Amino acid sequence: MKKKIVLLALCMTIGTIFTGCAAPEPEDSPSENTDNENSGDKDTDSQDSDSENSDGESSDKDAKDFKVALMIPGSLGDKSFFDASYEAVGLLEEEYGMDVDYVECGTDSSKYYPAYVDLCEGEYDLILTVSSNGDDALTQIAEEYPDQKFINLDGEMDEIPSNVYIIAPKNNEMSYLAGAVAALKAQELKEDTIGFIGGMDIPGINEFLVGYIEGAQQIMPDIKVQSSYVGSFQDTAKGKENGLLLYNSGISIVFTAAGQSGIGVLDAAVQSKKYAIGVDSDQAAALKDSQPEMAEIVITSAIKNIPQNALNIVQKAMDGDVNYGAKEYYGLKEGAVGLADNEFYQSLMSQEDRDQIEELKEKVIQGKLTLTDTIGLTTDELTKIRDSVRP
Repeated sequence: MKKKIVLLALCMTIGTIFTGCAAPEPEDSPSENTDNENSGDKDTDSQDSDSENSDGESSDKDAKDFKVALMIPGSLGDKSFFDASYEAVGLLEEEYGMDVDYVECGTDSSKYYPAYVDLCEGEYDLILTVSSNGDDALTQIAEEYPDQKFINLDGEMDEIPSNVYIIAPKNNEMSYLAGAVAALKAQELKEDTIGFIGGMDIPGINEFLVGYIEGAQQIMPDIKVQSSYVGSFQDTAKGKENGLLLYNSGISIVFTAAGQSGIGVLDAAVQSKKYAIGVDSDQAAALKDSQPEMAEIVITSAIKNIPQNALNIVQKAMDGDVNYGAKEYYGLKEGAVGLADNEFYQSLMSQEDRDQIEELKEKVIQGKLTLTDTIGLTTDELTKIRDSVRP
């Protein structure tokens, strides 16, 4: 109980659930609940081959006795990225019957390290986190607690401690499909320009942009893409302002990769009576009960299947089969990313268009379409791509 009180003081919330891309590929495929594809065989190359079997002992505990905690270096309520990570808590409890602690630390990075300290002192078998927001704290704490195991469910860290494992989703693959959706809708509306709004002008967000551009060009080679950045992942007012600027310019479809700021973009779409494509989680599904008018303008969402990825990697951790010290990339082939296929998508996109998206997805999975490797893309390379499609 003392641990929980300290964590509550340090961060915003703690809860316990009692019932409920040239890169190495993961060894086993996580399944996905947004697509119907099963993964094929794949090879794995560790960034640190010496860590392949280090500390890989299987746990002799039952799943319900395997202690897991999730450190969220952000704020819940975004109907997107961090909410998707929190869904892992309930899924782990439901599937494995385990108790999962979680701590929500908000945007104040000074709270991340002390939260990690408390969790490490809590004798957890595994500490999960998400995003690169807390990388500095994670690197420090991993060194100070070398016997503690950590898994980042969605990270970008390059110098990875030997007791840390990084899942890196292929953002460009799901964004490629989102771009194709946007271009097909633009064709239907007899338009030749679509929009993109990112949270910040940083490499991780520009992976979405590059994939989005390439997917749109697959449908309309001469399409234009107007991009802008909010400068924050938490500023819904600025997100709405950016959205209105694009919609008022004549653009009807905007893909938002901006976290909570993206809710402002969706609000701008409602006000403008136009369309948006969501990100990270099925945003239409998350909004349809509380804000149905907002859900109705979300054509689809480019999804990172964080909850299912968590379920699979925790099972591997219990089996002693996690390649600590490595970062591995998960994409469409592994079922780790995809598009939301819901009633809104089926209503707003024709069967013919949806079939075309499915065909493109299959081509990516089978390696018949080669996407730009966005990992390590230079500023000059990004600028060239972005400028080439400006209206």
